[in-house]
Amino acid sequence: MEIKHTDGRFYLGDAKAPDGVLDYRFIDQSTVEAYHTETTQAVRGQGVAGLLFDAFIAYVEEHDLKVRASCSYVEKKMAGDDAYSHRMV
Repeated sequence: MEIKHTDGRFYLGDAKAPDGVLDYRFIDQSTVEAYHTETTQAVRGQGVAGLLFDAFIAYVEEHDLKVRASCSYVEKKMAGDDAYSHRMV
């Protein structure tokens, strides 16, 4: 499964009808807000949300960003792992 990235979105599948998305936006130059994660019924239970999260975190780490997790999925993943505590706002 190839996760793709455009401005403000990590996604799987076709850009116009993706099977999974993780949406984010910049709050300022050093902080992003992850506000929406969703997968289609066709791929649920296949780890797609986790792959989207991993791609998002890699981007955050690469660009030394902080994260405001408005999305419950991202908040739960980040809060559940001490490795991400230094990234949370």
